[in-house]
Amino acid sequence: MALRRGHGNGAGQPRIEVLPADELPVGVAGPARPVANRNGAGEFVAGPGTTDLARKGAHAAHAARQLGQLLGLWEAPEGHPYAPYARLAREWRDAHMRELSDTTAGGKVGPGPASIVSTAAIQLAASRWLSDQGAENGDSRQLLEASRLADASRQNLLAAHELAVREAKERPAASDEKWWTPAGEEHKP
Repeated sequence: MALRRGHGNGAGQPRIEVLPADELPVGVAGPARPVANRNGAGEFVAGPGTTDLARKGAHAAHAARQLGQLLGLWEAPEGHPYAPYARLAREWRDAHMRELSDTTAGGKVGPGPASIVSTAAIQLAASRWLSDQGAENGDSRQLLEASRLADASRQNLLAAHELAVREAKERPAASDEKWWTPAGEEHKP
């Protein structure tokens, strides 16, 4: 986020803007994923790698349940015209969260960036739905709104990237150190 001087109708007024893509901060790569221990037949066997992988899987399942609610609580039933777009939103959001975690957020995406990415996924799905509807019906208003939603999705992705990087850089190096004290004051490691 940057404090910028307004232009056009807002000339002279300060405004907070998401950084353009070429000014985004450099991300923090996530830790290497654990490698499971396997026997000669390729089957899992007990060992530290397998335990770490199982722990990560359980954590991912819990996170997926929480993330699912960020797309809304209504689930489009099969056969509903929006159902394929809702599925697109879930799949795209999950893939983008993995990418953000691995390449930008230091292995952990906080709730703020996760919410922003989920909003971008909803906007993207709605954009595609309106675009398809507008194309089918020849409705230029739906096509214009689809374009606006796609642009809003792009802006949210830039904001999520920036926030994820900032959080990763402020996160304590050791996982057992607290970020905040019980009194709510910042803890400086």
